[in-house]
Amino acid sequence: MKVGIIGPEPMALTWEQHLRFITGVHEVVMARSIDLLDDVTACLILNDASSADTDTHQLKTALKRGFHILWVAPLPTDHREIRDWFEASQESSAIVMFSMWSHYSPATQWLFNHITPPGKLHIHREWAGPRYTPDSRTLYRILLEEVSLCLEWSRSHLVRFEGDVHIPSDHGTASPDMQQLHLRFGNGTSGSIFLNPYGLENRHSRFFIGNKMAAVCQINEQLIKKWMRDGAEQDTPEVMRFDYREPARHLLSHFIRSVRTGCKPVFGISELRQLASVIEKFHNH
Repeated sequence: MKVGIIGPEPMALTWEQHLRFITGVHEVVMARSIDLLDDVTACLILNDASSADTDTHQLKTALKRGFHILWVAPLPTDHREIRDWFEASQESSAIVMFSMWSHYSPATQWLFNHITPPGKLHIHREWAGPRYTPDSRTLYRILLEEVSLCLEWSRSHLVRFEGDVHIPSDHGTASPDMQQLHLRFGNGTSGSIFLNPYGLENRHSRFFIGNKMAAVCQINEQLIKKWMRDGAEQDTPEVMRFDYREPARHLLSHFIRSVRTGCKPVFGISELRQLASVIEKFHNH
C-alpha cells in the first residue's frame, strides 16, 4: 500500500517513521498538498494540536480523489464545517478516520466491550492549577472527546443535557474555568463530565457501573480496576494494566486495517457528525 503524508515537515517525518513499522505499507510519500500526491491508496493529513487551522480544502480534495484519510489534526469546532465534511464524504467511498485517541486505546476498547451500556458513567479530569492547564481551545476539544466517548458507550441517543459547554473565542484571553456537564440517554444511561483547572494534580479517570460490573480507568497509567457485582468475590477488585506506549502506531494499525478490510473505523466521519449534531442542539437549547 502506498500512503501519502500532508503536513508540517517535522510531523511528517515522525509519522513516516511510524508508518514503516506498519504491515502492508510498502511506500510513503510526503508532499505539501494533496494536489501533489499521485497514485496513493491513503493519506495522512497532519497539523499541530495547538493550531486553530483545519484546512478543509485538503480533506475535500482527498475525498474527491478517492483517498482514504486519517486526520491527525485539531477537529473543527464549527458544526457547519463538520456537516460540509460529512456531505463531501457521502460522494466518496473513502474511509475517513479521525485521531480521537482515547477511542483507540486498549483500555477504552476493553471497557467498550465489557460494560455496554453502563448504567452510570463519570469522567473526571483535573490539573494542578491554571498554568498546568491546556489553553481554552484545547480544553474544548478535550470536552468534545469525552462527550464522544459517552455517546459511543451509551449506544443510545441523547435526550437531556445541561451544564457548561464554552465555545472558545479565537481572541479570548479569559482564565480557564471549572466545567460540568450532565447527560442522559434514551436507554436510561446517565453521565457526567467534570473538568477542573484548580485541582490537586494532573489526574484523568473514567468511572463506570453496569449490571454485573463496576470499574474505574486511570487514563494516565492505562490501568483498570474492576469489581464484579454478583457472586462471592464482589468485594475483591481485579487490576489490569494495558500497554499503550506507541499510540501513533496503534492508531495507524487501526487505520490500515480499516482500509484493507473496508470495515468502519471506530471514530469516523459519521461519529464526528453525530457529535457535531449533539453540540449544535446543546447551543440551541
